[in-house]
Amino acid sequence: MRTKRSLVLGTIVLLLGGLFIANPIATTQAQEQNLLANPGFEQPYDGGVAGYWKSWAENNADLCAEKPDTWDFACTPNWGQEADYNGLGLTRGGASQHVGAQYTPWHAGVYQTVEVAPGTQVRFTAFGYSRASDEQPPEPSFGGDWVPRMQVGIDPEGRGQWHAGVIWSGENNACDGWQQLAVEATAGASGKVTVFVSSQFRRVQPLAHMDTWWEDASLISVQPAATPTSPPPPTSAVPPTPVHTPTPRPDGAVVHIVQSGDTLYGIALQYGVEVDELRRLNAGTLSANDMLSIGQEIVISGAPQAPTPVPTAPPATEEPAPELTAEPTAATGEGLASLCVSAYHDRNADMLPQLDSEELLPNAQLTLVGTNGPAGAYTTDGISEPYCFENLPLGNYVLRQTPPAGYQPTGPAEWGVMLSAGQVSSLQLGYRRDTAATGEGAATVVTEEPPAETTGEESGAKSSILNIIIRVSGIIALILVLLVAGLFIISRRRS
Repeated sequence: MRTKRSLVLGTIVLLLGGLFIANPIATTQAQEQNLLANPGFEQPYDGGVAGYWKSWAENNADLCAEKPDTWDFACTPNWGQEADYNGLGLTRGGASQHVGAQYTPWHAGVYQTVEVAPGTQVRFTAFGYSRASDEQPPEPSFGGDWVPRMQVGIDPEGRGQWHAGVIWSGENNACDGWQQLAVEATAGASGKVTVFVSSQFRRVQPLAHMDTWWEDASLISVQPAATPTSPPPPTSAVPPTPVHTPTPRPDGAVVHIVQSGDTLYGIALQYGVEVDELRRLNAGTLSANDMLSIGQEIVISGAPQAPTPVPTAPPATEEPAPELTAEPTAATGEGLASLCVSAYHDRNADMLPQLDSEELLPNAQLTLVGTNGPAGAYTTDGISEPYCFENLPLGNYVLRQTPPAGYQPTGPAEWGVMLSAGQVSSLQLGYRRDTAATGEGAATVVTEEPPAETTGEESGAKSSILNIIIRVSGIIALILVLLVAGLFIISRRRS
């Protein structure tokens, strides 16, 4: 009986030892799914930036010195480590990456480049927190127009430039609380991707405190790169529902269904409609500060009005100028997509076309490039736009532009677009007079270089070393357990 009990006890000890070994290995494997180095923005910090991350900023140097009262410019903010010693909720545990400035408009963030196999679909997420006020915390944010326009983005080619080829998430304008933002993209042929976090306070009177914090970033592989296989049999599966596609209603109105991260400003920019026009069309359904809820219907264009009697002597009217907001209706093959483009004179550089004062522009040279190479080219004529690149396979695209002579773009030099099956997307490209001729301040990029550069090989090497240490520790623990069990059995037999 003693021998049997000893064997049973020894078996239990061995099982416990196995659990001790398996648990850290399983935990380590789960942690390996995050491709980022220092995803929690922990120490060490260099120049105010967390290790393995780099800073970026838009900087309109001349306008920062002049400070025009439109406040439509961006200056370089400050980066720093946030430890939240006063317990204000500015971290989610450990440290967080702070970016902010006082009495200064700014547009900035941090980024990291990681090696990823070409064709891998990845998802980047990060938690953001913002605060805008003239009062010290814990007083709440002002709200209203003082919103951070927080975004996360992925450059599928890993170029490390915030203004070129980045696929951005929708804007998040929540203040005084942590919110998770997410975006997905497919890695390009370069074998690396760059992830960005971005915030911007501009076009409003600056406050004493305009700050954001970032925590708990994650870059995971959603779908590995495809391997060559025999073509699958035909299927009648319905393509996924396109994202950000206008939906017609029976009454003739066209609506946008609000999704996570949408803002009224972003919807206006996407469809080329003025924000005030959206407020008019959706009067009674919008809150005072234009906050939206997921699933809410936002009317983009109203229902057709009832016909009215024709006057006997109608007054003469001028022939209308070409409209900027013609709804793209490009026909695409099953499972394919379209991208419709136009160019306009963005006189006030707000990236929102104004039908009454901002005309279409000719001679803008546009080139669309996909992961498989060039997908089309077009030069605008200022009359027949929007022009649609049709029958595009789903995936990531970059729209490159050469402005008309004497103009410069008011937005990014390159636009990154991710197209889903059946989607019809649109881009309205704004241009203003060349600042070299007018003397206006041109936007420049400020990049601070922390010493460490993150690569997939370095991150993978660290994970492999950690795995070896854990496995060796587990083997040693198992040997000790066996020795203890053996000594216990021998002692029981002698007694």
